[in-house]
Amino acid sequence: MRPFGMSLPCPLPPAAPAALTVERVQATLRTIAYPGLTRDLVSFGMVQHVAVCDGRVKVQLGLRTSDETVPARLSASIEAALLPLGATSVAVEIVAPAAAPARARNVKADPWADQVRLASVRHIIAVGAGKGGVGKSTVAVNLALALAREGLRAGLLDADIYGPSLPILLGLDDGASKVRMSAEKHIEPLEAYGLPMISFGFFLGEGSPAIWRGPMVSKAVKQFARGVAWPELDVLVVDLPPGTGDVPLSLVQAVALSGAVIVTQPPRVAVAEARKAAEMFRTLDVPVLGVVENMSGVFGRGAGRSVASELGVPFLGEIPFDETVVEEGDRGTPTMVERAHSATGLAFDHIAATVAEALGWRRA
Repeated sequence: MRPFGMSLPCPLPPAAPAALTVERVQATLRTIAYPGLTRDLVSFGMVQHVAVCDGRVKVQLGLRTSDETVPARLSASIEAALLPLGATSVAVEIVAPAAAPARARNVKADPWADQVRLASVRHIIAVGAGKGGVGKSTVAVNLALALAREGLRAGLLDADIYGPSLPILLGLDDGASKVRMSAEKHIEPLEAYGLPMISFGFFLGEGSPAIWRGPMVSKAVKQFARGVAWPELDVLVVDLPPGTGDVPLSLVQAVALSGAVIVTQPPRVAVAEARKAAEMFRTLDVPVLGVVENMSGVFGRGAGRSVASELGVPFLGEIPFDETVVEEGDRGTPTMVERAHSATGLAFDHIAATVAEALGWRRA
């Protein structure tokens, strides 16, 4: 195999326009996003080889996907981008991804080898925060409800193993007594305000999460993420515990995520932790869809926009400080149910529309 970037051998001097070079093709590939996501092919590490000769372009992509339409969609996007540059023909070859080089002398098993895509779920997005107390779970619930208002089939997974709060926020305090197993031994999700949802809180005894560590957490998260009988969903919103611990890593190793939303507050300490959360997702190759600034106003304003700019990711919007949101959560009636047309509700609507667009949908 030729090294990345090497041109095909040409018996005659190239007749293609001078602008059509390997470098120009690579730069163009950086503008082409993977279908349904905002991240480009080059930053994903999918472009394994580019060749240019006499206006003929060959692009080799390392790709593994269960969606049979993706290769054709990628080929069409690449061809549409390169033909206006002077390419006379464009060939896209799909190959298995190149194995990553071993980084240590004692090579261990690939921790991503058993990662799967949930068959009935098109996109999974995680809602995370670097620290607790920023309203992450409230954002996750109302984001899922707002996505449903956008017309998407949305669901909720409460993976906050250390402090699951979605049962309270959705009025399912008695959820543990209602959960059932299917004949195939999968957990059947409950429904709250039209959203299928499931929570670790339905299965944990009082005080149990505090003593869970490393391998126990990893095993529980993987079994939980894959063991739910989800209906057909366009997007599954996952509420993660705060911080950068075992749960996010275990989740990403278990199921493929389409992206992550970072929640922060105006104070500097929250913003500093938001940066850590964003870097964690980047390290795990999970695209950061953007940053949400929660409780904006009383504690300041603009920090979320600033950290989004610093990280080079979209700023999804501000959720104004609103005492009623806390009261609604305690009653189990989220803002998007009680006051969808309030300033807070409209803010969630805007954020949901932006997230949906990042995943490939457009509001009609």
